Amino acid sequence: MNPVATDYLLPPEQDMDSIAAAIRAAFRCEQEPPASSERRFFDSFEWSLYQAGAALEEVSAAGRRELVWEDLADSGAVLARQSISTEPGLVAELPLGPVRERLAPVLGVRRLLALLTLTSTSRTLRVLNADDKTVVRIVLEQARIVDDGPGHDRLLPARLRLVGVRGYQEEHAEVSAELRALLPLAPAHAPLLLEGLAAIGRRPGGYSSKLDYRLDPGERAEAATRTILLGLLDTIEANVDGTRRNLDPEFLHDLRVATRRTRSALGQIKGVLPAAIVADFKARFAWLQQVTGPVRDLDVYLLDFPTLKADLPAALREDLEPLKDWLAGHYDAAQRALADALAGESFARLLREWRAFLEAPSRPGADRAAKQATAPIKRVADKRIRRMHRRVLDEGRAITDASPSEELHELRKSCKKLRYLMEFFQSLYPAADIKELIKQMKLLLDNLGGFQDLAVQAAHLRETAAMMQAAGAAPLGTLLAMGALIGHMLEQQQRARREFARIFADFDSDANAALFAQLFTPPSALADAEVSA
Repeated sequence: MNPVATDYLLPPEQDMDSIAAAIRAAFRCEQEPPASSERRFFDSFEWSLYQAGAALEEVSAAGRRELVWEDLADSGAVLARQSISTEPGLVAELPLGPVRERLAPVLGVRRLLALLTLTSTSRTLRVLNADDKTVVRIVLEQARIVDDGPGHDRLLPARLRLVGVRGYQEEHAEVSAELRALLPLAPAHAPLLLEGLAAIGRRPGGYSSKLDYRLDPGERAEAATRTILLGLLDTIEANVDGTRRNLDPEFLHDLRVATRRTRSALGQIKGVLPAAIVADFKARFAWLQQVTGPVRDLDVYLLDFPTLKADLPAALREDLEPLKDWLAGHYDAAQRALADALAGESFARLLREWRAFLEAPSRPGADRAAKQATAPIKRVADKRIRRMHRRVLDEGRAITDASPSEELHELRKSCKKLRYLMEFFQSLYPAADIKELIKQMKLLLDNLGGFQDLAVQAAHLRETAAMMQAAGAAPLGTLLAMGALIGHMLEQQQRARREFARIFADFDSDANAALFAQLFTPPSALADAEVSA
């Protein structure tokens, strides 16, 4: 059990010297020399640690650097710490230790990014008992935000932290009560990280790639569609810099997902935006999807490489290393090409013109060019989801054991469109019901995606093996290992194919059919059905 620590805010009109003098007069204590430190707080771009209720800071003092893992729910109580000598970044770059152990499952492949830098001066007074044993530590701290732009070099309210010592719980309680009577202390309701972020106007948890729209069922379809597309554009723009700098692979992943969702929205929310605009931007976003593909493919292979090795017999695993070297050797050139494309005028113009269109007021006559523009968005959503659901059922029911792989691929594309539609419009429907349908859709997509991805990976490995052999970069052992890996992938693909019928049958259940009808059939149609029955 960690010692109890409680933070209080000190009154701004009292300086540290007078407060320290008052404490020394009230308690038998010993003051340690003043200390200075730099404190940098870190999190991932998507606030993984904050979402997990944790904070991570690097404390640099007296020539020593230390990573400290803190519990935000317990006033920043320290749960783990370890020494470091390099810049915090990816988990794999950190030395082994208790902080890395806690960080790995939370951070994944994301990079730690600095959120806030503070300089801190502190003095510690150790409260002693009659035996000269330290029973409580009182830490007085003044933190200053390091310059982060105009007006951000500022002092934060001074703090008093009361830190307990194991075995002296009663003394801790007594000192706490006396301090509150001695000084006008106000409880610090927010940990130092959150107070510092608020001071620079930064909201924790401010980025998420998840779709979270709040649409009004009666809202004009055009306005609601623009809202959806603007949210996706925000996500694309938020990930451009991290993708260009290759900070971690999730920046590119989120950019590509938002691009794919944008293309799906343009193709599936029909009759709402002018057809010429839709055709133009669908083509331009298809270009973006194309230029970002090569690096993402390499990311996937390199991230999955430990798993690929583990799928092989032990005797063949080390023979696969030249494949990793080959992929890594092509990565830098592909990343440079991607960075150049994202820095180019075509991409800048795409973002600029797309945002201008989405934020512009509707033009006179646009409604005539887009017949569903003024329809209530709920009616448009119902219609599109019903039609796409019917397509998924028709395509899925037509697949037999003899169907070619292309039919499963087409079904996968239809399933993705249906999933995106339900995710775009989920706020229009009862949360529990729409989430259940999305969950069922994801299970089917996992099966179809596994089938398709394994086929693509096996084909890519065959092509790579041929190129490596032609370049003299693949010893015989490597070619044999790659062949064994291809065989393993094809076995997994056939297993996914065998499981398809069962998974599709679960999706094509009477319960799901009833729920689709309940959510997406207009009330008038339901009433007519009840009368005819």
